[in-house]
Amino acid sequence: MWRDSESEHDFLNFTELADQIATLSTNRSLLPISIGVFGTWGTGKSTVLKLVEARLGKTGDIGSPDGAPIVVKFDAWMYQGFDDARAALMEVVASELIEKAEGNKGLVEKAKDFASRINYFRGIGLIADFGLGMAMGIPPGLLTSAGAAVSAIFSGSGTQEQLDEVKKDAAETRKGLSSLIKPSEKKTPPKEIAKFRKEFGELLTELNTTLILFVDNLDRCLPDVAIGTLEAIRLFLFMPRTAFVIAADEDMIRHSVAKHFRDPNASHVRDYLDKVIQVPLRVPQASEEDLRAYMYSLFVESAAPLRLESVQKVLMKALQEGWKGASFDKAEISKLAGEPKGLLDNLAIADHLAPIMATAPKIQGNPRIVKRLLNAISLRRVIASNRKMNVDLATLAKLAIFERCTDEPATLHLYQLIMEGKDPNAVLLPPSGKGKAAELPDAWKPHGEFVEKWRRIEPLFSAPEKLRPAVFLSRDVMAPAKPRSGMSERAREALAGLLTIDSVISPIGDSIVQGLHGPERLMVMSALIETLRSQDFAKPVQGLYGAFLLAKAHSEAATILKAFVDGLKREGMDKGTLFVLRKVQELN
Repeated sequence: MWRDSESEHDFLNFTELADQIATLSTNRSLLPISIGVFGTWGTGKSTVLKLVEARLGKTGDIGSPDGAPIVVKFDAWMYQGFDDARAALMEVVASELIEKAEGNKGLVEKAKDFASRINYFRGIGLIADFGLGMAMGIPPGLLTSAGAAVSAIFSGSGTQEQLDEVKKDAAETRKGLSSLIKPSEKKTPPKEIAKFRKEFGELLTELNTTLILFVDNLDRCLPDVAIGTLEAIRLFLFMPRTAFVIAADEDMIRHSVAKHFRDPNASHVRDYLDKVIQVPLRVPQASEEDLRAYMYSLFVESAAPLRLESVQKVLMKALQEGWKGASFDKAEISKLAGEPKGLLDNLAIADHLAPIMATAPKIQGNPRIVKRLLNAISLRRVIASNRKMNVDLATLAKLAIFERCTDEPATLHLYQLIMEGKDPNAVLLPPSGKGKAAELPDAWKPHGEFVEKWRRIEPLFSAPEKLRPAVFLSRDVMAPAKPRSGMSERAREALAGLLTIDSVISPIGDSIVQGLHGPERLMVMSALIETLRSQDFAKPVQGLYGAFLLAKAHSEAATILKAFVDGLKREGMDKGTLFVLRKVQELN
């Protein structure tokens, strides 16, 4: 399995993008500059930043006689909720400058003076945020600790207790502000901003270097934090000898702009981002060949980590020369990796999965999703091995792709076809070209285009009895999703009826169960288990008897219920409930 985070290795040919960013951010004639690295979640933005950092560390300040630039990394999400993001950003920069000035007494003192101004900005940040509160006699900073009380008082629904809380916090806040804003000299925001910028520029000039600031995870922040960080860059830090590389989902930032400025029109939102980001660069969507190389790299990293570097050279060269028709194959890569056991089979699986992963809905070449799918598949294979189940990785992969790219009704219908074995080949196998192709089940029709491609992935599913262990494994490993929104009217009525059953012998309950068809049985069982999860088993629980009757009538529903029951602690449980649980465990 693989760590679910950014990589220090280039598995997707991001080197060229990283080189562009490194060159732009260190070209003195272009500074100051702001570069946006845009892409949706999981596409590799943080990995690109790591590659840029490595590039800067190796080459120094490209196109300049100076040494390596100062690289500062700021994770905006890390500070959300703990500090003013603007002040935190400036403090991170100031700390780095103090460290770089080490050994030069005059510069160290200047850097410390520069850093000391941040307390002032932190203080006025509190006042600016809550100017309305000041108008009502509420001091700055109060909303941080008593926001609910202030909101209630403004709305006219506040209690005496909440009012007392406001007064208490007001006294504490007045004390705190005296230590943030030093009264030794009269200060005004314009003067302090000007001094801050002047000292910042002088420090960079005397250090004879460029400061490159990486801002990551901005799109994870609340709108005010995201905009506050961008404003801090624009107002305080956008100076000669500086470059800013901001990794974010462009749409999320536009949303933050709209929310922060109270829904301005579309052109204003676009103009704001264009002013902040001078050079927008987008992480390219991974193609089929990119995903093959990505999965090859992951499998080699796991099987032969010492050979990864040599394999990477071949893979990256092929991707960079793809326009000339260059490629790579599994036999070549397996040999280069030393032919470790099982690697060739895994590379063959990557060949089969890459085409559909590049285009399938809910994946669309997203490297993070691909890695998570491979981790889920690997986990299932480990569990299968521990249980001595004969399940191959390719079968698990094909099932996992179906689960990811369709929905619960479609997946449950697939399970039903395999478990019940009622001539599933007509829909599991691709059309043969002889005669009319079988009509897709209703649950699959919304995913028709995907299903047509999926059926052609190796291995072809032609022997349902060999697939049953994999289906059981899928149901055990993957927690059932909440199904109620996709239920038919009949299934909803059955669920309501089964929740009222209070005996293991119930003709009404048996009748309700027999009225369910196909995927409805599993959907209702999942909904019953969802209800059971929220109850106290020290008392009689609603829905358990109905779940037992459904499990008694249908083996796959029994598998789901048994998996839930096996994880329950019996201590202190209601006696009647214990009786039903024993009956569940006795089911075949």
